[in-house]
Amino acid sequence: MKSHVRIIGGRWRGRKLPVIDAVGLRPTPDRVRETLFNWLAPRCTGARVLDCFAGSGALGFEAMSRGADDLVIMESHPEALVNLGRQAREMGCDAVTILGGDVGANLPRLTGLFDIVFIDPPYSQPELRKQTL
Repeated sequence: MKSHVRIIGGRWRGRKLPVIDAVGLRPTPDRVRETLFNWLAPRCTGARVLDCFAGSGALGFEAMSRGADDLVIMESHPEALVNLGRQAREMGCDAVTILGGDVGANLPRLTGLFDIVFIDPPYSQPELRKQTL
């Protein structure tokens, strides 16, 4: 692991999440997440969150840090998947479900509604955004 992103606010504020060195994995920068969560903060408490194409998990874990009740993470990269599981365990975050494999195959398996959904596919595969929607 060469780099880290940090959780901006909430109970895990300042915690560093390791980012694996993988082609196409580019975590959402701190400044962008800070702005995004300034808007989403009132909606995080008690929310059910879905993070498609999770990568480092920065978006989903940020939502959990700010009071979300439940997080479903989807990631297809095997090493990133292992990293996400490790982070959830180290944070003692039991309300996280991690699904490996293709987002398109996982979506039909989901039940219930989500309050917040992050769809941020790799830059090299922009078509995944439209397919996921």
